Amino acid sequence: MKKKVTFEKSIEFPTMIGEVTEISLDHRLKFIDESSVEGHLLLTGKYKMTEASRLEEDFNYEIPTEIALTEKLDLNTTNIEITDFYYEIENENTLICHIELLVEGLELLDEEPKLERECDGDKIEEKEIEIPNIEEEKKEEEIIVEDTGKTINSLFSNLDDENDKYGTFIVYMVRQNETINSIIEKYHTTIDELEKYNDLKEINIGTKLIIPIVNE
Repeated sequence: MKKKVTFEKSIEFPTMIGEVTEISLDHRLKFIDESSVEGHLLLTGKYKMTEASRLEEDFNYEIPTEIALTEKLDLNTTNIEITDFYYEIENENTLICHIELLVEGLELLDEEPKLERECDGDKIEEKEIEIPNIEEEKKEEEIIVEDTGKTINSLFSNLDDENDKYGTFIVYMVRQNETINSIIEKYHTTIDELEKYNDLKEINIGTKLIIPIVNE
């Protein structure tokens, strides 16, 4: 992003300004956060109280400056420079400074766009469930369990033996950096099917999921 910022500043001198013989403008501006610039402009030079005078007076003014951007920038890429400056004398002892600054840097992206999928011609929102990290990563565990009509363990207490269309289930242990969507793709199932056998509200590394496999 490159943005030009223009503004005027009035400087009141203690005496009459007959002629400005030397003038320069520097800045001491910096970003205080991703969208705010603060600091001051440093105006220095020499002037005469009358054009006929041989005596020159020094002047030195700090001009407080604040800039608020609508964009948020990466602070490692920002730069500020003065691209234009001119002045005019007004009311004999007032100097009007016309200043143009260039502020540039890479914009920070907003929140990542939400994933969408198509369902019967309509778009519905698909949210990924993040799995938090823990200090020690647990290994993946896959156990193939054949439905023999006997109770396997407490994980299968919510299965309906008479009406369930699945004959094989996988007990899957969640690993680091995995999401519900990646597991669904791996085993060709759906969130709705997983919710029948699992509580998906709290998924962590090491959580065991029952994954149904459709009978051929």
